[in-house]
Order: sequence, then C-alpha cells, then structure tokens
Amino acid sequence: MLIGCLVLHQIFVVLLLLARREDRKDHSVAMAVFFLANMTTSLPDLFGFFHPEPPDQPLALFAMPPVMILGPAFFFYGRALVSPDPLRLQAREVSHLLPSFTALVIVCAMFWLNGGRLESATLFSAQGRFLSFNIAATLALLAIFLVVTSFYVGKTLRLLLRYRRTKFDYFASVEGRSLTWFEWMIGISAVIWGANIILILGEGSDTLQVPPAVQAAIEAAWVYTLSFMVLWQQAIFKPHRYRNQSGAEEKDADGSAPKYQRSALDEERGLRIAAKIERAMRDDQLYRKQGVTLRHLANHTHVPENYLSQALNEYIGKNFYEFINHWRIRDARILLQKQEISIIEVSEQVGFNSRSTFNAAFKKETGLSPSEYRTSARNGNA
Repeated sequence: MLIGCLVLHQIFVVLLLLARREDRKDHSVAMAVFFLANMTTSLPDLFGFFHPEPPDQPLALFAMPPVMILGPAFFFYGRALVSPDPLRLQAREVSHLLPSFTALVIVCAMFWLNGGRLESATLFSAQGRFLSFNIAATLALLAIFLVVTSFYVGKTLRLLLRYRRTKFDYFASVEGRSLTWFEWMIGISAVIWGANIILILGEGSDTLQVPPAVQAAIEAAWVYTLSFMVLWQQAIFKPHRYRNQSGAEEKDADGSAPKYQRSALDEERGLRIAAKIERAMRDDQLYRKQGVTLRHLANHTHVPENYLSQALNEYIGKNFYEFINHWRIRDARILLQKQEISIIEVSEQVGFNSRSTFNAAFKKETGLSPSEYRTSARNGNA
C-alpha cells in the first residue's frame, strides 16, 4: 500500500511541477524527469503487490536504465537553480543519457540470453549456461551506477559550492537564496541510491535482506521530503537574457554566469563603469530598492552584469552584497540621528527587508548596533 501511495505521490508531484506557472521552468522540468525515473524503481514492488506469485518478475533489473538518469537529472536541477539564464539543452547534452542507454543494452542482453528470466535464482544458478556473462553484466551495471552517481554528485556539489561563493556578487540580500537543503539531499540521496542498487543486485542474499516495509518507509521519507522542498524552492534568478555589444550571449560551459576570463574590460572603461555605479547609488539611491540585485543595476546603468561585477571587485574593491550594504549603512547612520524615526523604519527606508539583517550588517560596518549608534549620536559621539 505504501509503495502504491509513493508512486501516486510522485505522479502528482510531476504533474504539479509541469503545470505550475513560473517565470522559468527548467528546474521544474529537471525534477519532473528525476521523479519519473525514480518512480520506476518502485514498479517491481508495486507489480509484486498486485501479483503475489507471478511466474516471472523481470522488472527489477529493467529499473536500472532509468536509475542511471537520476544523477544527470539532479545535476541539471542544480545547474538550473544557479544559472542566471534559463537552460537550453543542446545536441551535446545527449551524452548525459549514454550511461542509461548502456545499462539498457546490458539488461536487454541478459533478458534475451536467459530466456526472458531475470530472477537471481536464474541468473546466478550454477547450472546456468550464461553464469559468467550474468556475473560480469551485473558487476558492470553496479560499476556504471557507482561511477555515474559519483560523477554527477561531484559536479552538482561543485556547482553549489561555486554558487555559495558567487551569490554575493549578484544579490544584496541572500535570505531565501541558500541551497544548503539541496546539498544535504544530494548526500542522503546518494547513500540511498547506493543501498538500493546493492539490494537489487544482491537479491536472494540472506545478508542483504531488508524487510520490504522498511525499504518502503525509507524511500517514502526521502521522496516526500525532497518533493516538498522542490515544490517550495523557487527560481533564484529571474529569466532574462543580456547580450553584450557583439550580440553574443555570455555564459560559461556549465550554464552559469562567467567571471572575467573573456572580459574585454580595460582600466579606462572599468573606472568609467565604476563611476556610473557610484552615481546610481549617490544620485538615484538604487540601494534603497528592497531586493535589489546585480540585474537591477545592469538594467539601470545599461552595463552587462559581468562588467559590473568586475568593476565592483577590481575598481571599487567590494562585491555587490558588500557595496549595497555599505551605501545602506551610510544612509542609515544619517537617518538614525533623527530621533523621530524608529530603527525599523530606518532599516526599511534604506532597503533592508528584515530587522535582524539590518542589525547584523550595521554592526559589521560600524562595530555598533543601530541602537548603540543612536545612543552615541545622541551624546554627540557619532
């Protein structure tokens, strides 16, 4: 019963992901593929529930090809989350399906050579005609899964670690833009995938027997948790394509924003852009806009984002997060000297969306809390 509910839940989640209205759909599509692939691992147990004593159950190993898609789907989900622009799959992306196709060929060969029987009792029988091939093929499937999963887990974690470092170049407020939950889910999922594959390939071994109810409960726990987080998580970057002067879109090979490798920003132009950034703060008070991002600054100054980021880091000496907060605290220090304005009103006027964030940023910049600074200003020490 739990397996049936799990399959129905994943179907429901897939439909929600594909049907919900979003500014960009790439991350939702990636996870819809993930849940569809993961759902196939439950089909053998679901089949066995409705047919308790079937003559043959060749479904378990046929779940291996879809299992090979889980790693790439996870990677593309992470890639979609940290990419400023929506992903557009190209012909070369077909290579990510190669492990799944290879697993399908191996399983089909085993199915055909063993007369349409893929139970452990048949595959590893001492009297079996293709015992050596079955053992080699089973080990190959296990090796492919471990290599593919490790490879994509590594690629996804690398993307997330890079995002953790670079998000301060894009956002003035990072609340709600942390992907720590996803990092944890990658580790948990990798362990569960590995355990499931060992159980599938070790079917019939007394030492690897786990009660089906326990397997189903573990599967349900992480699937329900992951589906809730995926449905909760919104796109970090709004869809937008900014083209440079040559008209070519600037992106790295992994779909994330470039740093400065191909930048043509010389010192004269960099200083000119830095001056435009300062004017946007001083004259237009862009920092007062709650939720301001590097993209807002790009639209305001008509300068590509990577040029702005480079000018900020190399010619102003701050990333976007530090630069915006510097201007906000600079403004807040003036407003705090006016006793008729409350501290929460000051934080909102200068662009902060929470009192705690304002307090932390203010103390980091001045060494004092806003209330301590106001008291100091009242005593003429500010």
